[in-house]
Amino acid sequence: MDNYNNYGGGFSFTPNDYNSQLMQAQRKEKNGLFKNASFLGVLLLLYNLFNSLYLNLFYILSYTYYHGGFSVNIYEVKLYLANEQTEAVTSSAYSMTANVFIIVLSALSLLIVAECFMKIHFVSTMLKPYKGCVKQGIKWTPLCLTFNLLASIVVALITQMMNQSGIEVPEADFSITEPSQYAIIIQLVYVCIIGPVVEEIIYRGLVIKLLSPYGKGMAIFFSALFFGLMHGNLSQSLTTFIGGIIYAMVAVNCNSIVPTLIIHVLNNTFASITDIGDALGLDNAYTVYLALVIILMFMGFYSIIVMLKGLYDDIKKSEPAFATKSSTRYVSVFTNIFVLVYILYLLWDFIESFLYYNS
Repeated sequence: MDNYNNYGGGFSFTPNDYNSQLMQAQRKEKNGLFKNASFLGVLLLLYNLFNSLYLNLFYILSYTYYHGGFSVNIYEVKLYLANEQTEAVTSSAYSMTANVFIIVLSALSLLIVAECFMKIHFVSTMLKPYKGCVKQGIKWTPLCLTFNLLASIVVALITQMMNQSGIEVPEADFSITEPSQYAIIIQLVYVCIIGPVVEEIIYRGLVIKLLSPYGKGMAIFFSALFFGLMHGNLSQSLTTFIGGIIYAMVAVNCNSIVPTLIIHVLNNTFASITDIGDALGLDNAYTVYLALVIILMFMGFYSIIVMLKGLYDDIKKSEPAFATKSSTRYVSVFTNIFVLVYILYLLWDFIESFLYYNS
């Protein structure tokens, strides 16, 4: 059969040619997605491994500081700190210092692995500031904060009903024990700066960088899923999953996490007002918080009505066509062995804390 098109001056393709090209494109997408999902799963597992390693290192350094000696026997180290330095290691200053030490070193180690060994050029793309990025962050802040507030209200009602039925729901406690100037400063540094930066790098930046070439909607979903599950308790996980969808939409639309870094810092600062106020003994901290809630809710509802659909449409319009079905791509990520192990790890941690509080 002659495949040459005398009228168009080009080639016409038979159904067999089309099917062959489609299968080739599907194979290419499948292989690329498998590679990127594997890289992502390995990086997320490595991050948790780094957390464990640096936590033990922090214990060893603490032991050396308080005891005056040195030991790599982690059982001996933990026993000494628990029995001899109980007051110190249960303070907010100690726990927040540990958190800063652990996640900063873990994030840096992870970025080195990603950049040097996996050739994932994340810093020069997703973390690179661009003209207007601050404006974008401020623009989308009311929308993201309003979603977080609404999600928090819904989740609070759910947890209250569960508590009333005899099921205790674990919750994160960021109240400052033994308040001191250092304790307040280090908590602010961790909750309002270091925590948001690291979380954006890992749960927004790396996830979106690796998955968005195979579906922006899929990248948004998995970014929110991992971000929610990693918090390890029901109330925070549900809230951060819902809020994480909006955060990821902004990051995907801007092709950068710089705007969401700004939003995340502002969100955590806003959420810390009452905790810091209680620690400092400020009677009007809650009043200030409520006043800001009302203002942000008005601005946020305006953003939801006027801007949210535009954000969704922009993402949808920029989504390229794929050879494989959307459901196939989602399943490919879910069933990737490294991603699956990571999800099961998070779920086990989640279930374990839930069982502990209800045992």
